[in-house]
Amino acid sequence: MKEPNLQSASPYLRAIAERRLRDCEKELEQLRGALTNSEWNRGYLKALEGLLLTLKSNDGRYLYLQRLKMDDKTVRRLKEDFRKHSSSELHADYDRGYFAALTDYASTLEAVKPWLSQVQDAEVADDSGGEATGEAEA
Repeated sequence: MKEPNLQSASPYLRAIAERRLRDCEKELEQLRGALTNSEWNRGYLKALEGLLLTLKSNDGRYLYLQRLKMDDKTVRRLKEDFRKHSSSELHADYDRGYFAALTDYASTLEAVKPWLSQVQDAEVADDSGGEATGEAEA
């Protein structure tokens, strides 16, 4: 595969958005094997790896996306910012690939809306007197 598109990276990005760690690792390996060795692809892949590291991290102090309160407006703004960077000729191919991956991730977030399920999980935890747990925490 020359350059990934949202369709080819979609299973991975959806797994990230839904915090399904095992699926993320499997999908990332498949993408690694399918991408050619270009600067653009290296940037794209590095962003995907960064999303996985963010998911695995328990410390959000230094992780930009984990510190944001996600909602429709925030995701639209992020997507537009990332899209501008991914198409800017001022950036090198590596950087455009990197921001293209983040644009694809923002598109996936728009579709999946994981912040809605997090609110539901928190409400269930409050109702049951315990904590809601997800697969990523297991």
